[in-house]
Amino acid sequence: MGEVKLMIDGKEVVGEEGMTILQAAEKAGIYIPTLCHKSELSPIGACRVCVVEVEGARNLVGSCHTPIEDGMVVHTNSPRVLETRKVIIELLFAGHTGPCVTDERAEACELHNLASDLEVGPPRFSLTNPRFYLAEDANPYIRRDMSKCILCRRCIRACSEIAGENIYSIAYRAFSSKVVVDFDEPLNKEVCKDCGICADFCPTTALIQVDGGNKGHKRRGAKARVAAESVMRSAILGMLKEKQRESGYVSRSSVSEIAQSLGLTLSEVYGVATFYSFLSVVPQGRHVIRICKSLPCYLKNAPIIIKAVQMELGIAPGEVTPDGRFSFELTNCIGACDEAPAMMIDNEVYGDLSPAKIAEILRSYD
Repeated sequence: MGEVKLMIDGKEVVGEEGMTILQAAEKAGIYIPTLCHKSELSPIGACRVCVVEVEGARNLVGSCHTPIEDGMVVHTNSPRVLETRKVIIELLFAGHTGPCVTDERAEACELHNLASDLEVGPPRFSLTNPRFYLAEDANPYIRRDMSKCILCRRCIRACSEIAGENIYSIAYRAFSSKVVVDFDEPLNKEVCKDCGICADFCPTTALIQVDGGNKGHKRRGAKARVAAESVMRSAILGMLKEKQRESGYVSRSSVSEIAQSLGLTLSEVYGVATFYSFLSVVPQGRHVIRICKSLPCYLKNAPIIIKAVQMELGIAPGEVTPDGRFSFELTNCIGACDEAPAMMIDNEVYGDLSPAKIAEILRSYD
């Protein structure tokens, strides 16, 4: 590999082609904080705590996954970088709702330690519906408290890339995102008895290995398996869409069938099924109404259209009419910004809507 010369915080650093900014900085003894990153795991840039400023770049970049280039000039502690990191930590705290004050293991929480280093106080952001989950004790080896999860995905990657078990996956979307097991069920896997890797890699106390558990941690060298499975994962979405067309929704049995046919876990398939808003894991009405909730439609009076549908059908978003005729959902986009406010019923888009048009359109469906 060829040498790559760059400047980091005014210091000339010599790295190698293929190195990331984080790796080059570590080699030079320059500290960049991280949360989602661990050297043993593949980088994903989920938390953005490791952002740095690169001269000439429009935005701050994640140092854990950005490759170095010859002549690059990097600032790891500029005012812009420090302020951004502080805001990121505040946002993570806002969603980190576990009772840390009474947690005797809180001193091991990387999020709290990083907040202390950056002098971050209580978050300025308040949540209308904060995440809260009951702690799980279903597994005698690993205790989960998802209220303390910051969605760094370290447990997912450690379980997949090191243990080779793929027990965890991310399901749902946006603020509802959650690390799940199977169909979002309590962790109850016997295989955890000989592992505990996920707890070792968790930066908070969302995952704790129960005292007396096996500390041997069987590492199975699973990266080759992960590479082979990536081809199978690419088929998940197409198969889920086919099940949706056949049955109107993706049932638990369909998820199980797809997982078995591809050699993947239930949680991996369920995660995909719950991420895409045009897929549903619960039975839907004969006709599905979708209205965009994103900013362009909101500015063009989408809330008025949403209210008109509610008044006409007597149901709220996420509900089905008692006769099973309609499902009503809000989604992030239906591809009709130029016709906003708009709604989609099944595959038909209706644009330039007004409350008066809603009743006429809905009554045309049996």
